[in-house]
Amino acid sequence: MNYTKKILLTAAAALLTLGLSATCLAAADNFSVQADELEYNLQTGEGEAKGHVVLLQNGGKATADYAKFNSKTKSGTLIGNVIADREDAHIVCNEFIAHNENDLSAVGGAVITKAGKSLSADRVDYYKERQFAETIGSWARLTDVDGSVMNAAKIDYDMAQGVANAYGGVDIDSPARDLKASSDSAVYKTDNSGYVELIGNAKAMQNGNSVAGDKLRLTNTNVAVADGNVKIHYIPEKQPAVPGKEQQGEQATA
Repeated sequence: MNYTKKILLTAAAALLTLGLSATCLAAADNFSVQADELEYNLQTGEGEAKGHVVLLQNGGKATADYAKFNSKTKSGTLIGNVIADREDAHIVCNEFIAHNENDLSAVGGAVITKAGKSLSADRVDYYKERQFAETIGSWARLTDVDGSVMNAAKIDYDMAQGVANAYGGVDIDSPARDLKASSDSAVYKTDNSGYVELIGNAKAMQNGNSVAGDKLRLTNTNVAVADGNVKIHYIPEKQPAVPGKEQQGEQATA
């Protein structure tokens, strides 16, 4: 008996066909798939879906133009206009690879957003159990909820601990704090009481003032702590004139 079925989803037949397919797929592992065209092997769990693909699994949802998957191993590849949501993680990319139920790769203009922070790169690998993400490729970007941006050659982000490590030509731009900074590498503690530690050729500029050193720590309260070959350029704030003070000075001179 041939268990491989090809299903063309059209009009009224779509609901019935999807109902039968979803029952077969979701009975044991809460997995379902729908598409314009679907081929599924009931014995192996392997399937191929084309056109308006929607995959649902354990509360997660992913959409794409094309998918090849295995419902038993929880693995698969989605290609084209991929959007995936699971719990509080939102993923946008051109190709989405589910290595298993917990480990995935987003490839091609990949953006993973979690807790308001977005990690972008040519490729981002994400490990759900560790809540750990790392970028692959020549560029990486971490965007914070206030619009602050950290650019680097590579970023790894421990979301459980709220710590991001950036390597290779780090550049930070925070319009909300009128802050620009750069260094060879950086450690970013992302919670509200956190800090950015710039390491190697560290420099920061804020409101026209600048500080540089071998190592520089910037806190969320605008405190800078520099170490090693420190250089500071400070422009005092212009104080408002006190009424009558200038006249008193002229009388004293006279």
